[in-house]
Amino acid sequence: MKNWKTIISVLCVFVLGASAGALVTHLIYIQKMENIIRDEPKTMREIIVQRLNHKLQLDPAQLEQIRAIVKETHSAMKTVRRQIKPDIEVVISTSREKIRAVLRPDQLEKYEKIISERKKRSENDENGR
Repeated sequence: MKNWKTIISVLCVFVLGASAGALVTHLIYIQKMENIIRDEPKTMREIIVQRLNHKLQLDPAQLEQIRAIVKETHSAMKTVRRQIKPDIEVVISTSREKIRAVLRPDQLEKYEKIISERKKRSENDENGR
């Protein structure tokens, strides 16, 4: 009987450890993806430069030139995003209204909370830049 308790205890510890590891890995992955989606300038630029460097074995001069090009491109993309942001907001707003029309009252309350949290996060991201 003691062998079974030991085996079950070891299995529980293993399962808990694997679950904790999976959770931490998932949270780290989510954070990295949010940084990329939010377009953290340094993060995204460095990922691009490092990938190119890894695949092309760039020399130091090329590395600096490519960093400058990627930085310039990032700046141009920010300008384009600012220009199209109002159009994107209209599309998102229309989508949200369509979703609201489909939801039951209890779901609608939860949906509004999700939207509110998303807006706060978005505002914090914009203020943090």
